[in-house]
Amino acid sequence: ELRLLEEAGGTVRPVSEFSSAELASMYCDLFQRRWGFEATGARHKAEVIELLRDLLIGSVVFLNDAPIAIQLVYRVEAPQWVSIEYVNGGVDPETRDFSPGSVLSFVNTQSAWEDARALGKALRFSFGRADREYKDRWCNPVPVFQL
Repeated sequence: ELRLLEEAGGTVRPVSEFSSAELASMYCDLFQRRWGFEATGARHKAEVIELLRDLLIGSVVFLNDAPIAIQLVYRVEAPQWVSIEYVNGGVDPETRDFSPGSVLSFVNTQSAWEDARALGKALRFSFGRADREYKDRWCNPVPVFQL
């Protein structure tokens, strides 16, 4: 899927190349397109991204210089593992033929695996609640407990 996207002129760019305002704009636009409603806290998204900027990792997928997929992915490091939280994302449904969400999940998970391996730590990559079929492709579900 990544190869097909690249052959069509698609590119993958790290979130570090963009300002918090640019990321918020891309996220809110693509979230609206994907889900059909405004992202929670859209008016404050740039501020939230800026406050959590040091934790933000991942990439944005572009096609013809337009963003077509983004994920808000945050990383923290514990003594024995790297913990990644994929909060949510947005995808342009008009580009579904290129599976940009799957491409981005692949790129972001592979990067996280490489990071954890280089540190000699386990990886905990959360896709949140197992409430969508696509998550089955990317996850080995484990129970989460609350106190």
